Amino acid sequence: MAKPKITFGGSEALLGAAIFFALTNVLVREMTDMWGDQAQVAARFALVWVILVVFAKLSKGKRATIPRSKMKFAVAYSIFAATAILFFTLSIQNTSIANTLFTSNATELFIAFLLGSLLLREKITPRKLIAIGLALVGLILYSDSILVGSIGIIFGLLGGATTALCNVLAKKLKGVDLSATMRMQFGLGAVFMIVLTLIFSPNDIVRTVSIEGVAVTIVFALLLIVATRLVLYGFQHSDVNVATVILSSQLAFGALLGFFLYQEVLSPHEIISGALILCAAIIGGIAQKPTVKDIQVHL
Repeated sequence: MAKPKITFGGSEALLGAAIFFALTNVLVREMTDMWGDQAQVAARFALVWVILVVFAKLSKGKRATIPRSKMKFAVAYSIFAATAILFFTLSIQNTSIANTLFTSNATELFIAFLLGSLLLREKITPRKLIAIGLALVGLILYSDSILVGSIGIIFGLLGGATTALCNVLAKKLKGVDLSATMRMQFGLGAVFMIVLTLIFSPNDIVRTVSIEGVAVTIVFALLLIVATRLVLYGFQHSDVNVATVILSSQLAFGALLGFFLYQEVLSPHEIISGALILCAAIIGGIAQKPTVKDIQVHL
């Protein structure tokens, strides 16, 4: 039987990643009972790396590697990705999910726009400006104040800045095998986070061992694999500015999860903000050039 082809573009990949990353915001809090703040990032990265290596060993064919010309970008991407996730983890532990996503997305949006337009020379189109404008208005409406001095807000800003740098580096890794990139990211990231944990919080690694904590850690690792692969694919097949807008739709998803699971009640202007960001994501997808990849479906 013929193998049908499914076209899968950068917009769809990034929207899927936004949903998965919104779920991880919840799992960060659920891991708190078992792991210290820095230790949980190290545990996630180490587990993901083990899963990826085992999968590569069991897979048939030659294992892909990262070309030497791309190695510096892969190393930088791995370090910034681990740092960004650490900042998000610390932010979520010190403020609401909505505030974390607000501050991080606001910072990420501006830095990605500057880097994409100035360094990568990406074209600024009317639709792109409309999408970024809608997202910006939505983000401004989402909170009465960005710089309130809370540590949760500060870590959110830092998380957004490092994520924007990761997005540009992901663009530089276009053409590199995604599995090889992820093995490098989580392997090097795990080592980096273990060192940070041992230096800054050696007495806050494992808090209380439980079956629930182990289960959440495993689920988190699996979600990270899927979401990271979608992000890498999405940014490699997308304009950085538009891709950042689409990924910012996780703000709406995360706010909804915070409301239903933690009773983090949204005000009317926060609801309007979420709607504007979703509109920006849709317009961002329309503005994007039709770059697709054929995925073979075996029947």
